[in-house]
Amino acid sequence: MAKIILNADLYDNVLTAEPGDFTAKPVITGTYRDEDVADDIVRERTEYRKETIVNILQLADQKRVEAIANGKSLVDGVGQYLLNLSGVFDGEAPKFDPEKNKIGVTFTPSKALLDALKEVTFNLNKATTGPVINQVTDVRTQSVNGQITPGKNLIITGANLLVKGDNPANGIYFTKDEPSAEPVKVEYYTRSTTSEQIVEVPESLTDGQYRLSVTTQVGSGYKVLKEPRTYEFPILLTVGDSEEEETPGTG
Repeated sequence: MAKIILNADLYDNVLTAEPGDFTAKPVITGTYRDEDVADDIVRERTEYRKETIVNILQLADQKRVEAIANGKSLVDGVGQYLLNLSGVFDGEAPKFDPEKNKIGVTFTPSKALLDALKEVTFNLNKATTGPVINQVTDVRTQSVNGQITPGKNLIITGANLLVKGDNPANGIYFTKDEPSAEPVKVEYYTRSTTSEQIVEVPESLTDGQYRLSVTTQVGSGYKVLKEPRTYEFPILLTVGDSEEEETPGTG
C-alpha cells in the first residue's frame, strides 16, 4: 500500500500551561458512503452494476446492525463491534434503566485497518484562527456526539465558538445530511462563551442525520476578524431513531 499523506491542524493545548504546546486534529477529507464504495468497485471491476453493489452493501449493513443489536460480536474487514453498557447498576439484582444506563458500541480496528494506518503520515499546520468544535452533548439524553433532541439543550464545547460580528452568515447551524438541504439556524442560546455554547436544538428538525457547523468572525483573544470562518463538526448527529451504529470509539 502506498504512503498516504494527510493534513492536520494544530490548536493550542488548553490542558497545559506550557507555551508552544499544541493538539492536532486531522482534516477530514469527506464522507464515504455505500454509493462511493460502489462507484470505486465499478471503476475497478466494470462487470458489476453500481445499483447491484449498493443494494448488496445496504443489505449487509442491515444485517450487521441486526447482529450487533442482538448481542453478537460482529467481525468484518474493518474491525470488531461489541455492545457495551454504561452507568451505575444498584444492588445485585438491578433492572436496566434507560434513564441511567446507556447502550453503546465498542470498536476494535482490524489488522488490515491497523496495517493501513501504518502507511499514514501527516502534514501538520497551525490552524487558521477560527472556531473548532471538540464535543457535542445532548443535555436530555447525555448522548455524546450522537443523538440530539429537538427543542432541548445541546452543549457544544471547543474553541473560538463565540458567535460575533456583523456578517449575516454568522451563527450555529444544523444541516440535514441530504442533497440540497437548507441549513437551519439556531435561534435560542442558554450560554454563549468562546469555549462553550449551550443552544436549543431547533424544534423544526425532522428525523435523520445532521451536520453541525458554526460560523463566526471571532478569532483567538476575542479578536473580531474581517471575514467569517466556518467549522463543520465531522461527526453526523442523529435526530430520532437511527439504524446507524454508534460512532466507533464513543461507547
